[in-house]
This record gives sequence, structure tokens and C-alpha cells, in this order.
Amino acid sequence: MTDVKPWSFTIEFDAAKAARNGYDVDTLYECVDKNVQRYGLTRLDRGTWKANESKKVESQCLSLLMLSKQKWVMQNLHSLTAYERSTDPIDIIAALRKRNPERVYA
Repeated sequence: MTDVKPWSFTIEFDAAKAARNGYDVDTLYECVDKNVQRYGLTRLDRGTWKANESKKVESQCLSLLMLSKQKWVMQNLHSLTAYERSTDPIDIIAALRKRNPERVYA
């Protein structure tokens, strides 16, 4: 991704973890896309989605919450970073380690 957009997030899957868990990373990205479409997110790149223009906060927060509860997402992550307006990038995995450590896999 060349340009970080406010109210977007980037997810990167770990190919080695995915293979160990029986997944193909391209399939994981497609599954994320299908799941976040219900909240109106738009795919910008392989692992990057932009929040719904009319409901930025709600659509992004609901998508990240939903994804963080999915074992197939969390077991295969390398990174998950959210971008909001006028804040530094947010490391979602680090935030989950503090608040919901049971969702984070080694």
C-alpha cells in the first residue's frame, strides 16, 4: 500500500502460520473481504480496507471487533494495523494483548 488513508486498516497474514493451520493466505484475504463487506468497507489493496464513508467509526470498529473474534483470522496474523484520523497507526494485536489476551495466538 502506497498511501495510508484515515479510517482504514491493513491486515497481513503470516504465510507459514497459515500453511501450518491448513489455510492459503489468498483465501484468508478473500474471506476477510467477504466478512467486512457487510459493514460497507471497500477493499483498497490485497490486505487493506477503507471504512464506509457515511459511517467511518462504526464500520471500522465493528469490522475489527468481528475479525478479532475469528480464530481463523487471529491464528494466522502477522499484523493488523488500524488508521484513524489524526492518530498514529494503531497496532490492534498489541491492543488486544492488553484488553483481550485470550484472542491473541503466539
